[in-house]
Amino acid sequence: MEIDWGNLEALPLSLIFNKLVERIDHIYFSLVCKNWYSMAKFNYQNRQIKNNVLPMLMIPTKSKHRTKRSLYGISSNKIYNFKLKVPYNKRFCGFSHGWLAKVEYFKGSKGTIITLMNPFKKLVYIPLPPIYMLDIVREKKNCECNVHKITLSINPTTRPHDYYVAAIYSMKKCLAFLKAGQKLWTYIDIEDYCRFSDVIFYKGLFYAVGEWNDIVSFDLSNLMDGKVIPNVVSSKGDEYAQRAYIVKSLEGDLWIIRRFIDFPDDFDEDDDDDDGYDSNGDRRSGTRRFEVYKLELDLQKGKLIQMLKLDSLGDNVLFLGDNDSVSMSASYFSNYLQKDSIYYTDDYFESISIPYPNGPFDMGIYNVKDGSFSKHCSYQDWFTRMPPPLWVLPPFNGIDSIK
Repeated sequence: MEIDWGNLEALPLSLIFNKLVERIDHIYFSLVCKNWYSMAKFNYQNRQIKNNVLPMLMIPTKSKHRTKRSLYGISSNKIYNFKLKVPYNKRFCGFSHGWLAKVEYFKGSKGTIITLMNPFKKLVYIPLPPIYMLDIVREKKNCECNVHKITLSINPTTRPHDYYVAAIYSMKKCLAFLKAGQKLWTYIDIEDYCRFSDVIFYKGLFYAVGEWNDIVSFDLSNLMDGKVIPNVVSSKGDEYAQRAYIVKSLEGDLWIIRRFIDFPDDFDEDDDDDDGYDSNGDRRSGTRRFEVYKLELDLQKGKLIQMLKLDSLGDNVLFLGDNDSVSMSASYFSNYLQKDSIYYTDDYFESISIPYPNGPFDMGIYNVKDGSFSKHCSYQDWFTRMPPPLWVLPPFNGIDSIK
């Protein structure tokens, strides 16, 4: 007897849907027919499913296609067949609320153009005003490294006139802000406070963290009037970390993650086969450790009460890189994610003349409890001289990107 797959009853359809973990598999499920789409949509009305989206890794295609990239699923350890229509050889300086941030050279000046693009909605673009800097990090061909990170306050699709953009830019890693509709950026120049590494929108304010463990917050309610007064939440510490991240935990707290990276003197940036591992497969360069801290804040005074170092992440699993720093539930994805772990990608590029000569070798999983390392997406030959992968969260309503 033949099965009428298009008219399966709700129970078996729901059982099939619940076996799928990756968001792309949910989208494929919804494309089978109207009945399957209705079931997928019904399931997404469940807030638990809606709010638990496993990040996917956007990686170069094996063929190094000039206008497309692939998606890698960490739950299935496989590369999906369909391709995202995004440039293959340019670094993206952010993935925030469904939008990638692309950087291009602005001819005739020291400005750089940032374009927001939604790879899941038939390449909808939002061009931002040029951002100007006195110090240029890279020459024209590598200008995508002039901007280190772009973060949005909210999805421009849902609030096209109310969102804010935060940019970390230039060699000094300064901050600039922009409100939707503005033609000029507001540049923040804080003496002795720069070298910012990450920024997040949290409870109506932007919080930025520096490589020296300093934290500054910004109230942008008067941004249109050019009145942005930085508030120093926590002053600089004594220990430098090559990268620092700020993330909202599942419990609603702010966490600081510090990443310490080691590049031995014998690391050969001209060796295309050097992926950061020795002949035995042991790591000999790259990330050495992470430290995670929970912030206890006095929100009324805007000051730090204390910073508590964590030796366990509880139910949190962190995803770090050029994307917005995010946390997923270890219990919800218990069969697929490693507990007490940080999934990270390669986002360090500033100490060499070519941003990524050897490809993104410094990717892996770090266990906070025992300090061990393991791999999520193995280094591939076609990663060589390609921009680093970054974590993306495909939206369920991103169906038209693969039709």
